Amino acid sequence: RDDIKNASDPEATRREKVDDYPEKFANPYVAAARGYIDDVIDPRDTRPLLIKALNMIANKNEQRPAKKHGNIPV
Repeated sequence: RDDIKNASDPEATRREKVDDYPEKFANPYVAAARGYIDDVIDPRDTRPLLIKALNMIANKNEQRPAKKHGNIPV
């Protein structure tokens, strides 16, 4: 805000910052570089990757510890 306020042409500076925002912050590559997401995939590859992931977990059997105490009747 100080950059915009102190600029010789505040409106042009504001427009420039608004135009630069998506490139710097609102794109998946920045999120991937910061570790927020695992991978950036091409939209054409979405269906095959989802099928592969669902096939991997289709027969997953989660081992849970046996219950130590059951629910008491109330």
